[in-house]
Amino acid sequence: MYTPRSGGSKGNYTPFSGGRTTRSTSRRSIGVFPGASKTRSPFNLSTTRPRSPASVGNRSLLQTSHVIEETAQYSLESFGPSLPVLISEALTLADRNTTVSVRIDESGWACVVCGRRLFVWRYKQTHVSKSTYCKELSLPPSELSHKAELVCLMPGGSDGQSVSIMAASPEGIIRHWPSVASEGAYVEVGTELDGQECFSLTQFEPYGCILATTTHQLVLLTMDSSGMQNTIECHTLKPAQGMIARVSSLIFGSQRPHSLSALRRVLAGSDTDEGRALYVLQDDVLQKWTIADAGNEKVDFVSHMDRMVKIQFAKALNLSNLEGLRVWLLDMQLAGKSLEILATAVNTSSGSKAPVMYFGIATIPTESDNPEGPGLTGFRMISLTYRYQIAEEEHLLSHNLLVSYPSSTCHVYSENLVLSLTGSNLSPSRIEFNQAGSGILGAGVCDGNAIFFSKAHGLVTIATHQAETSFLHDESVADQSSRFEQSSVLPSPIKTELPSSSVPATVGDEKTQGLKAAFLQACRQNLSQAESLVEELFPTELPSSVYQVDSALDTAVASLSQALIDDYPASDPRWAESVPHDSASSTSSLILLHQLEDKMKAHDHFVSFLKNVGIWERLHAISVRDRPLATHLLVCEHAEKLAAAMALRNKHTEHPNLIDSSIRGVLKKRGRERIPTGLTPQDVFYREVSGIQEMLESLIEQEQNSLTAELSPPDTVRMIKNVNTIIQSTLEEAWHLRLSKALVYQGRDSQHQKEFIPWTASTGPKGMRRLVTQQHMLTVGQGLPNAEDVQTRGILFQQLMEMTDLVLDGYVTQLQSIRESEGQECNRYMEVEQRYHQDRSVLIMPLVDNGQHERAASLAEKYCDFGILVRLCEQTGNEERLQRYMKQFHNQGFSDFVFKYYMDEGKRGKLLSQPFTQHAELSEFLQSHDHLSWLHDIQTKDFIKAHRTLKKLALKETLSVSKKKTLLSLSKLSALACGVARESDVDGLNAELEIILNQELLPKELIEKLTLDAEDQPVMAPWQLVELYISDSNVNANEYDFKKALDLLQYLPQDDPSYRSLVMKIWCRAILRDDWSEVQGVDPLDRYQDSIFFRTVEKAYNEGLNLQLYLPGVEELLSCGELQELSDNASFQYLLRAGYEQLERLSAE
Repeated sequence: MYTPRSGGSKGNYTPFSGGRTTRSTSRRSIGVFPGASKTRSPFNLSTTRPRSPASVGNRSLLQTSHVIEETAQYSLESFGPSLPVLISEALTLADRNTTVSVRIDESGWACVVCGRRLFVWRYKQTHVSKSTYCKELSLPPSELSHKAELVCLMPGGSDGQSVSIMAASPEGIIRHWPSVASEGAYVEVGTELDGQECFSLTQFEPYGCILATTTHQLVLLTMDSSGMQNTIECHTLKPAQGMIARVSSLIFGSQRPHSLSALRRVLAGSDTDEGRALYVLQDDVLQKWTIADAGNEKVDFVSHMDRMVKIQFAKALNLSNLEGLRVWLLDMQLAGKSLEILATAVNTSSGSKAPVMYFGIATIPTESDNPEGPGLTGFRMISLTYRYQIAEEEHLLSHNLLVSYPSSTCHVYSENLVLSLTGSNLSPSRIEFNQAGSGILGAGVCDGNAIFFSKAHGLVTIATHQAETSFLHDESVADQSSRFEQSSVLPSPIKTELPSSSVPATVGDEKTQGLKAAFLQACRQNLSQAESLVEELFPTELPSSVYQVDSALDTAVASLSQALIDDYPASDPRWAESVPHDSASSTSSLILLHQLEDKMKAHDHFVSFLKNVGIWERLHAISVRDRPLATHLLVCEHAEKLAAAMALRNKHTEHPNLIDSSIRGVLKKRGRERIPTGLTPQDVFYREVSGIQEMLESLIEQEQNSLTAELSPPDTVRMIKNVNTIIQSTLEEAWHLRLSKALVYQGRDSQHQKEFIPWTASTGPKGMRRLVTQQHMLTVGQGLPNAEDVQTRGILFQQLMEMTDLVLDGYVTQLQSIRESEGQECNRYMEVEQRYHQDRSVLIMPLVDNGQHERAASLAEKYCDFGILVRLCEQTGNEERLQRYMKQFHNQGFSDFVFKYYMDEGKRGKLLSQPFTQHAELSEFLQSHDHLSWLHDIQTKDFIKAHRTLKKLALKETLSVSKKKTLLSLSKLSALACGVARESDVDGLNAELEIILNQELLPKELIEKLTLDAEDQPVMAPWQLVELYISDSNVNANEYDFKKALDLLQYLPQDDPSYRSLVMKIWCRAILRDDWSEVQGVDPLDRYQDSIFFRTVEKAYNEGLNLQLYLPGVEELLSCGELQELSDNASFQYLLRAGYEQLERLSAE
């Protein structure tokens, strides 16, 4: 029979202690029996656990509480009496569209805003009043949602038993109740806000309240009871004359658009002889005011904190410059004489498609003589990270800060999460409120205790268990370390065979044993002795910058890290015959889940030890899975596998048969089918955590074996759904640990890490990437077709989405690690990226095909699958969403992708009908598409550019003379429309149009003879037109045709060698059109002046053609080869010379 040990004499829990407490599963705790977690259990020994003084030291003895949830790190307890019935009913009956918010005042009063209903109650019991007082009031009418931030509670009297309330509507209607007891007696006034929306109302006694608007206007509200009736005076705060320009430009002026700025927090400071301080945080600007009374206020300093915070993030993230680093200041709280500011940052220049958002807390003093404000006095990173996506930016920026002063505890919280940070230990306790209706609605501090309001539990407080800066100061660790004095954490060589994914089996036992001895010295608080042992074992012979793979230090660290996660539960008597004789254990628990949790705690201590003795900075790489892997990443991998094992164990009770059969399959492959007496396959499997990935492979094999047995459709769906659940929960827990503890496991320098493939995305035939992809395809091929009800299909769709997320996130991590590579590694990047794009489309497309547009869009947004995003927008006709994507992915080429999509699909109307905001991107895209760019230029009234583009297109056109004519005409119109085109440009267009006109005048018979299309001829050059006009094919050619040939010569360069020969050819062909063989008649010259040659000369002369340039001399004509047969004819010479003589006389006249 199991009897709980007494924990009364035990100190803090350590991985080496003998005492047990109720432990958390994943990040949540469960009781020994279902439903037992809400009250203390006889098996829960944590009642004897010391708590942080900050969490219990100031709590009134009159406050009652019960435990809602408890883990080794924290206890979530109710605070004060039960929630008043009025409030409970209101929250229960409120529909989902009703906005509910809470404000908790440190005086012991709190309020709940539920629609227009305001509930005020006293949650803090005293010796005077132990009953809960609650009152319902009505807020001013408003078309917008009321919120608790616009309600101010002002306790009266020394005991705070009475309270007055001031509330503001979002539009600025102020209502004041002098006493909560008289809900009908109130004063109401309207403020002159000119349409501004109210942001917050801050208590600022003894002067009144400070009303802040979303457009950063501050108004001091004071009660005036000097007249017959009470009234509220409104005074807009204005800076002193010397600060007006500075404040205007930084906060209140038009230089900072209100749509791009955000007011974060308004805090009342301490009261001094000069007045009371007021702190305002807006975007990256911190402002301090001192206010004595209405009209007597001044601005002490205005501090622009953006660069200061960026520098601190850059140092923490090992960035060489600030380019691409975006910073947001989210919240601000007072802590004595300093301000704690919650900040977050994203490195957008990292090239990542899903960059990481980091969080930190900056400290700045409240006093400064510098008008530009003080500098930072501290900055601490928080182990909290998210994948940053613009679509989720508002949600990611919704975190707030709560400081429990004077203790060193602070809390970062959002609607569904609270991170509790104690002292300088910024690895927070994580409390999640993920159950429906359990979210955080408000927070505050009372008597040094942080209080949160949960809709499900009412007022709760978080009691963090005693945790020092370093585990090296944990006395219980030192007490238990003596158990390892004569033992080895590593199993004997016979008992351990390192899997192929682990470190090499050639680990030096002496080095590993020595490192273990140093670890134990550190556990006993002999840090100097531990450092001496490390220096003796691993002297710093080489500079730390020298990159090494599989060094003795890296090998020992990797081996000891794996030994910790594969440790034997030596306290379990069933393992007595299997545990090596010299082995001690990091766990004393008999329960599998608790053993895994203890291993995780021991592993965390090991990482702290590596950092405290200076080993962490000296680690380089170890060979894992046939490639070098940074040792700190391998240590993180071990922690991930522990998290995955715990997630798998939590699912074991839900799917016992499936997981048990898979475990037996793993042990069979390992050659460990014979289980020691008294042990179960589960005991053996969960002991060796480093091989957890083998379980998933075996799980899928079990699934395939079952499906080949011709299961019924419901059983098929059930099998696939269960396997999906196990895979997802296991791998997602590992992924979550990697992301949340990214800073904890951050190495000194990652520049030598060539390629990082997480074990959750391992490649190869049996890699996790292939297995998850295979399961995805199985779900699409057999799960969805057999799922009949909507609920089951919805579950499968969600599982498809999450499996896709797992695979693609692994790709992104891999690509990020080789993005900056060169040479062969650059080719490797292109190869991986190509596979990534292929798999991305294959994995997301089933969701699109099945109408799961929102799920598909979520993945496509996260992983930048622009093809799917455009397809979804086109299918749903959602133009607004498409424009949002263009803005969201502005720097990633989304606009060009959309434009190209429209081009390829022939949707040119949509391409050219883009809104004004996309005109710049469209113009740039169309630079390589001249046939469309001119249309866009005309639409944007850039006529000069349209003119040049059209002219360029016209000069390039060779296939259609009608198209060229149209382009030239449009170019001319554009040139005339712009009003700034040069005259020479217009003349050039006219010349081109003249050439086209001459082509259009070609005789119809000639065109038919040449088998040309009269309606759409190819473009001909001037010299080609000349040849056609004078050719023998133009049988009916006359002086008009030859004159056109002469006119076309002006469009040919005269310095061209062929120019003169073409001139001669025109006249020779004109001569040869007539018979010059003999002279006939009384005056032969009269007859031959009617020849085509002389008629052409006469027409050219009459139309002003310069015959000196275009008409060759007699001798030149007679010497021409084409007239060789006529040159010796006396009659021809006579007629030609006579004609020239007469022409000369006419010219002389």
